[in-house]
Amino acid sequence: MNKLRPTIKLALFISVAGAFLAACSDDDDKKPSAPSKIITGIRVYKITDVISYEGDLDFTYDKDKRLTGVRGNAPLTTINYSYGDNSHISYNYSSENSPLVEITTTLENGRSYVCKFSNQDSPITYSYNNEGYLKSSNNNGIVLEYQWNKKNLTSMTSTPRGTYNSDYKISTIANDYSLDLNTLAQWIDERPNYINVVNTLGQMAGILGKRSENIIEDTYYTYDYSFLQDGRLKDITLIDTNKTGYSFLLRYADSDNIE
Repeated sequence: MNKLRPTIKLALFISVAGAFLAACSDDDDKKPSAPSKIITGIRVYKITDVISYEGDLDFTYDKDKRLTGVRGNAPLTTINYSYGDNSHISYNYSSENSPLVEITTTLENGRSYVCKFSNQDSPITYSYNNEGYLKSSNNNGIVLEYQWNKKNLTSMTSTPRGTYNSDYKISTIANDYSLDLNTLAQWIDERPNYINVVNTLGQMAGILGKRSENIIEDTYYTYDYSFLQDGRLKDITLIDTNKTGYSFLLRYADSDNIE
């Protein structure tokens, strides 16, 4: 009889432990997943004396969460990204206001050093600092130089004439979404050919070095933010020095707060 006691105790322990682990497993199954930071859409409003609807942008991604497409409805805009073998990347854009433009590049260490545009003779060339952040670019004689404070961009200077100079303040808001939210200000910048000069579409694809860790605020604008209950950004509003601005309302893969 005494010889059976250890066996009985062992069986009882296994039974209790199994029930406990099963309960823990059930609890784990019930834990909600972290809110998605995959941005699938942005609704844009223009702010003047009144607030007016400007249009919607829709975003698609591949299984590796790389941006594959952008669609806009006002004006009608299409941007396509293709990721080939040997780190070859191409993207193109067109709209009802502009013809198709093709851009091609090959990545080294995940970064583009030369981007070729179908609508210009000379490519844009890039250099990076030791930490992998963009240091300078040369776009047909327009040279941009980037200054960083640790992991965030603090200024951009251009030669000749300083046409594209910008200074930035570093916010406390993490820039850890599927899109680099610091490109939003570039979309509304009215300086000549700005999106091509700074290669906004390349930045959106993440091929121009590491992005700023936080949202950086162009000092030309006043920024305002609102958040969802789970802490994610709901919208970002930028108002320029002339009291004109834009509001960007974000939509996520797991929720639709755009009505």
